[in-house]
Amino acid sequence: MTEVDQPVDVLPRRRQSVMPRDGDGMTTGPMRRMSRLEPRQSVQYGMSGRRMSHMSRSSISGASFGLREFKQPQQVANTYKLAPDEKERFQPTKAENVIKSVLESYLGGETYSNEICSNLVQQISDLIKGRMKDLGFSNRYKYVCVVTIGQNKNQGVAVVSRSIWNPDTDNFASASYSSGDVFAVANIYATYFE
Repeated sequence: MTEVDQPVDVLPRRRQSVMPRDGDGMTTGPMRRMSRLEPRQSVQYGMSGRRMSHMSRSSISGASFGLREFKQPQQVANTYKLAPDEKERFQPTKAENVIKSVLESYLGGETYSNEICSNLVQQISDLIKGRMKDLGFSNRYKYVCVVTIGQNKNQGVAVVSRSIWNPDTDNFASASYSSGDVFAVANIYATYFE
């Protein structure tokens, strides 16, 4: 008989939680295993037998989550505006100038090394996003920064991206850098959240 052919009214049998007793007060049937009477010591429960809080367990394991790393989520009030003001709109020319200056300052005179460039990609991306927030665009813009660094050996490279967004409020900026045996392409995408 397969699972599909089983009758619907047959339910799985549950184990009794209380042992049945006979008339003399003695239990009948198999005996249940008793739990330990003494509290056991473990990293998770400790001597009290109570489960410690999440912060206690993380500090025992070596990771410490303090209030220094805690960031309060940014609250944005409802303005019921569907587009940013003209002076707060993302401006690609300002963004391109910032991207070019960051790429030149980080990669100027640099030779290609796989280990160094893998760290530089993240640092440059974070720095570009931080500088975009300092340019005075609306704080409702969310930024995505993609940086590509490679070794320049006179090869052809094409960096392409596609996106679906509102062409009235969203925009992007792109800049490239090439010097010696290092090339880099950085793209920043700014999307407006209502």
